[in-house]
Amino acid sequence: MHYIIWGDLTMASTKGKPIQIKMKTTIRDGSQKDTTELNAKGHIFHKGSAMFLRFQEPLQEGQNKTTMQTMKIQKNELIVLRKGAVTMNQRFVSGISTEGTYQSPFGIMTMETKTKEIVFNWDNEKHQGSLKLRYSLRLQGSKAGNYEMQVKFKEVER
Repeated sequence: MHYIIWGDLTMASTKGKPIQIKMKTTIRDGSQKDTTELNAKGHIFHKGSAMFLRFQEPLQEGQNKTTMQTMKIQKNELIVLRKGAVTMNQRFVSGISTEGTYQSPFGIMTMETKTKEIVFNWDNEKHQGSLKLRYSLRLQGSKAGNYEMQVKFKEVER
């Protein structure tokens, strides 16, 4: 994992400072490739040695309930928590397989991720950062593809 310490990042509270988030996820499964993008407003804060990004995901087609996503970024790991229309709890540690759960309206599934790369950068002068995550996913024991997630976020005025 490549990790850059963000220095003296002072946050107003655990609600944090407002940010604009752009997330792009690419899934490769054999010869198929699927890319999704989302833009959201959220908050950034830090607690101890961890940085948190928290935002509400835009409503997906066919959903009537939103999902709140929280990313906890630490020195050697990333934890993604989603709660709402989709509930997920997954820990990513570079070079290690980890287990988690994914719950949708269709039921609960076990997840296993093998994290290939986590790269986090924060620019304290520009008040912006990026996160790149690459991993392979198995759902209920079956291969579900190779994932690459790129997140860019920037503090915005209140």
